[in-house]
Amino acid sequence: MKDALKKPIIIKRYQNRKLYDTQNSTYVTLDEIGAMIRRGEDVRVIDNKNKEDLTGVTLTQIIFEEEKKNKSLLPLQSLKNIIREGGGALKGLLHKTTDTVQNKISTAKEGAENFYDKIEGAFGSTDDNLLKEVLQRTQDISKNIEGKIKTTVDSFTHVASLQNEVRKLRQRVLYLEKKLRHYEK
Repeated sequence: MKDALKKPIIIKRYQNRKLYDTQNSTYVTLDEIGAMIRRGEDVRVIDNKNKEDLTGVTLTQIIFEEEKKNKSLLPLQSLKNIIREGGGALKGLLHKTTDTVQNKISTAKEGAENFYDKIEGAFGSTDDNLLKEVLQRTQDISKNIEGKIKTTVDSFTHVASLQNEVRKLRQRVLYLEKKLRHYEK
């Protein structure tokens, strides 16, 4: 509940491509934004001039930089599939993973219910409230995990916009490479 009330950290991106953390009143790097994300912070990157949301582009840049450092966040074949098939490949992988996790949760829930039945049969109903509480907590944990999985899958529905942003980044990189070659001559 505490996280729901937490406001996102707003990062302003200036025309000179500098990134400014408005919460801490300091300039930050892509690596620092990546660290914020890994800590679980909610970060939003906004263009200072036109207020456009650049969060997706910035997160894509972070992934790009980490790939350049050979951190290989995704297998090469997965990256190729994302480019070839679009966001559907990533979304399909997430749905497959979600289904697997949900199946495991259901199996664990059934196991807990069977365990409850065995314990109840062995000890009678003297500890009935305790066992019901354990089962209820197990179900609560299961619902919590299912909610987090749903949130994660929902967060990947913006893959199409990320693809567009990756395309724009590629165009920008090509433009900058041309410019750099021009200055090298």
